[in-house]
Amino acid sequence: MGRMKQSTVSLPLNIIREIDILIERLGYWPSRSAFVREACIEKIKEYREELRRREDEGKKAKCREV
Repeated sequence: MGRMKQSTVSLPLNIIREIDILIERLGYWPSRSAFVREACIEKIKEYREELRRREDEGKKAKCREV
């Protein structure tokens, strides 16, 4: 399997500190990267669902116009 391309992202230090606290206290993530990756995936899923809802509402509105 090929290697996944990666990129670096900068975050304010106060957010990094909060992430570190959560990692230390909860122990769910092995690293900051794992935490950020999971957070991004969750946010992407949330907004994809919102886009689907908006598209469905738009389709329903067009059907009512006809």
